[in-house]
Amino acid sequence: MKKTIDSYFLLFVCCAFGVLILGLGNYGLAETSEARYAEISREMVVSGDYLNPKLLGVFHFHKPPMVYYITTLGYRIFGVNEFGARFFLQVAIAVQLLLIYGMANLLFTDKKIAFVSGIIYFTMPIVIISSRNLTTDAFLTTFILTSIYCWQYYTIKLKVLFLYLFYVFVGLALLTKGPVALLFILTYIIAYKFIFKKKSNINVHHIIGFLLCLTIGASWYLMVIADNPKLWNYFVEKQLVARMNSKAYNRSKPFWFYLPLIVGLLFPWWLGILPKLKSRFSQLSGMNQQNRLLLMAAFALFILFSMFSTKLIMYILPVFWMLAIFIASQLQTMPLVSRKIITIGFLSFSALLCAALVIFYGLDLESVHVSILPVIVGFLALVIVLVVNFFIQDSHRLKPVLLAAVFSVSLLLISSQIFNKNNSLINSTKQIVDFTKSMSGDNKNTIFVYDYLLSSIPFYTDAEFITLKFNHDTTEREIQFQNDDSWKEHLWDMNDKQIVSKVNERFKYKNTYLFVRNAKDLDQEFYFLKENFKRKKMFPKWTIYYND
Repeated sequence: MKKTIDSYFLLFVCCAFGVLILGLGNYGLAETSEARYAEISREMVVSGDYLNPKLLGVFHFHKPPMVYYITTLGYRIFGVNEFGARFFLQVAIAVQLLLIYGMANLLFTDKKIAFVSGIIYFTMPIVIISSRNLTTDAFLTTFILTSIYCWQYYTIKLKVLFLYLFYVFVGLALLTKGPVALLFILTYIIAYKFIFKKKSNINVHHIIGFLLCLTIGASWYLMVIADNPKLWNYFVEKQLVARMNSKAYNRSKPFWFYLPLIVGLLFPWWLGILPKLKSRFSQLSGMNQQNRLLLMAAFALFILFSMFSTKLIMYILPVFWMLAIFIASQLQTMPLVSRKIITIGFLSFSALLCAALVIFYGLDLESVHVSILPVIVGFLALVIVLVVNFFIQDSHRLKPVLLAAVFSVSLLLISSQIFNKNNSLINSTKQIVDFTKSMSGDNKNTIFVYDYLLSSIPFYTDAEFITLKFNHDTTEREIQFQNDDSWKEHLWDMNDKQIVSKVNERFKYKNTYLFVRNAKDLDQEFYFLKENFKRKKMFPKWTIYYND
């Protein structure tokens, strides 16, 4: 029976991976984060410099390079395209599913809970988002979860190999996003030792493992600091301290920022769990140690990250595997009425999704275009959900899990089609760059972007690309680490009158394109530059001025 559950779960992971890669390359890179990671990785492949990441020719030391390395491997296998950029994200999600299955089984020694944990995690919206957009988050979560699994396996089974693997993967997590990875790992370990009353026994293997972890995690930092000692202060003051306690990168959010997100991202699971959980909060000692561990570690991390000034939704992704396992364990003894509430929630989601697709398809709006294929997928998903609801009894604990899985699969399939037809929804430049190429044919283009950093332009075209910097924060590049002035060829400062005159002359050339955001036109003092262009093309978020 146990082998059968293992086989079924492996089949589920294979199916999930198949769904994840369907349509993966159908839509353009999203500005700004995804395009930035994809372009830095592309420039690594082109330059062959895997030590010093560059974005549009300027050194970019914001993050350690592990994500870039993984992405370049995707390019080597599949070519420099969207599929190659995102492929290993899907591998990371598949690995996470296997690890969650293993973690739940280690904690509860129950493969049924482990099986359900993996499915629930796969259906979580935040996991789906992490698979669609190239950033550090999915990879970081994979390394964090792998390291915790290895530590847990060593703690329970006392296999020394897994202790060394724990330190190796902690080092890889550090190479993915720096010291922040330690918060997730240490919080879980401390919570485990507190709940299970485990003492820390340090031996020679721990010392060797720690040195191994330090060597891996600090390797890149030490190499780049050796080349440029000024990077030490940059890493400590700006990339670590400033991100935690200041308004760095315009990501400062209030303390309560994550609370409504958690409520939304865990809906409707919490509707079924809350009544039972409420009754147990008054007697936490009555809850088993495994669930207390998962809740304590998750709660501590939410509070910790709420205290940091800099916040983004995906920062808390490495917490949701704990919640998935906790929810799966609660389904075992959940009252029938609670399962019905969750079932109604996913039925409602499927119905609303199908209705929304039909409405947008019928309206045929220019702002949101929906083709017939997503409507068909949405309708089929609704039919499957209704069939499952009709034929599976409410008493079956897997019923809400199956409904959640059907809804999430349909969401994955539909999203790639919607993104493909609506570049503006994901801030992709693919459509507008394709327009410039179609207008110029085989001629060499020059593309100017006014006061905004578009990282994806070189990804889609070999046109000469120049950013016109004026006062927008995205164009403030960190040029203090540059070895020469070559960066000035692609970043022109419009605060310099000589540059303005140079721009005015260049705008008279054929096959020259100026990208201007609709949200912010040219500043008034530069209006005269438009007179150089004979034509313009309007897109939802950009206006293109050009001479054919």
